[in-house]
Amino acid sequence: MSNPNAAVAAREAKPVEKTPSYAWPCLITSVLAGIALVFAWQWLPGITFPVFKNWLAENNALFANPANFELMSNVMGLVPIGALIMALPASYLVRKIGPKAATVAGLALGAVGTAVSAVFVGDNFYAFLVGRFILGVALATTIVAGPTCVSVWFPDATRGRAMAIWSIWAPVGIFVINFIGNNVFEMAGSDMVAFQWIWVAVIVVFAVIFAIVFREPRENERSQVSPERKSFKEVLPFFKSRQLWCLILMFAIYNYVNYGFSQYLKTWMQTPELLGGLGWDAAAAGLWGGLICACGALAPIGGLILDKTPRDKKYLCVVVGILFLALASATFSQVTFFLPYVVFFCAGNMLLNACCRPLVPTFVFKGGATAVAFGLSFLTLGQYAGQMFTSYVMHPFSDTLTAASNVAIEAKQAVLASGGTPADFGPAIAQAAQEAAAAGIHVDPMLAVYALVPVSIVGILLAFGVKPSKKQAASAPAGKPADEAAAQH
Repeated sequence: MSNPNAAVAAREAKPVEKTPSYAWPCLITSVLAGIALVFAWQWLPGITFPVFKNWLAENNALFANPANFELMSNVMGLVPIGALIMALPASYLVRKIGPKAATVAGLALGAVGTAVSAVFVGDNFYAFLVGRFILGVALATTIVAGPTCVSVWFPDATRGRAMAIWSIWAPVGIFVINFIGNNVFEMAGSDMVAFQWIWVAVIVVFAVIFAIVFREPRENERSQVSPERKSFKEVLPFFKSRQLWCLILMFAIYNYVNYGFSQYLKTWMQTPELLGGLGWDAAAAGLWGGLICACGALAPIGGLILDKTPRDKKYLCVVVGILFLALASATFSQVTFFLPYVVFFCAGNMLLNACCRPLVPTFVFKGGATAVAFGLSFLTLGQYAGQMFTSYVMHPFSDTLTAASNVAIEAKQAVLASGGTPADFGPAIAQAAQEAAAAGIHVDPMLAVYALVPVSIVGILLAFGVKPSKKQAASAPAGKPADEAAAQH
């Protein structure tokens, strides 16, 4: 039971205007907690779908029947489904045990889920998928608790930048796993079981670091977002906001589009040019694909832009961000438009990764940590609702991409099996690509366009819905903190 006197003291304590020094270690450990889960989540794009498919064909009896490779969509698809289901309960967990304990619980659950996948990947693929689902539940728990950990530490003046820094957990994690994924897999002896156990160990280490370093702020350190845990009934009035719900739905679309890019970009880069890819080797694709997918790490720049933008114009950061993503959707997996795609993708991610989460506390901060966690849980709900559909809607594109990319992989394997060296890869891949092209194997970029562009246009319309009404804009008196005024709406 909470202490009534402590609750009163928390309400009456004046929020700090300057960021407490201990806020930064708390922020860093919270970011690292998210990155640990990204490694366990995103290893498949890191080593590419064809590599995992070939390992399963050799090591799991279920895949003696090629028709069962249809199940591979679930490897990435079940993680957001688990996260979707847990998104709202996660806010209840934060309220009951606090953001620190909820983060640790999420990391522990992530370790359990990844361990289940490690045990069963070679023997029981359905049990392996259960582990992926558990990882999704863990991901939602940590990702709802994480921004709450940040919100209670950082005042209005720096919260946008702090939340933007926190938001780099996904892009940085994706970059690192794309860059090191193949090397870690080889270090594990190209054994998928050992590969999974490595990520279990990483999660445990980061969980221990977070548990030791993070603490909730003292009374003289707390931000405008009070750590007081109010009831859901008390905070529900803060959720009667058209802007908030448009933001949540737009965020779902952003993640639907972005998830497609992060899953398939590296594979497309390694696909032979003759078959519609860039024809890069695994090292170059890992480096540049990882860097491109990590462009969300530019979020601190977007957070600075958001902090400097007037309250009634902040919605434009969201509009411009999703507009860039729509342009990226129209140019994805097309060699001719590769450079424009990179520019559009990076600009959109910089803005959307920075601006969406920090806007949630501006609507609900008077409801304290409970309201922020509840609002972020709805945003997380939107995030994984979007990601849940990507793997399935883009499955036709994935089929053409995997078939084309496999041509290069199989050509390399044939060279090595015949006693050749990597110096022989080029001619072998060129010959195999010519034969595949003659057989009609080719990446079809329009399948990606059909799956991404119409949804992106809906996202643009929703982004305009985040704009405050004239009455709301006029109700903020001069000199009143913008974020406080936004919370009244």
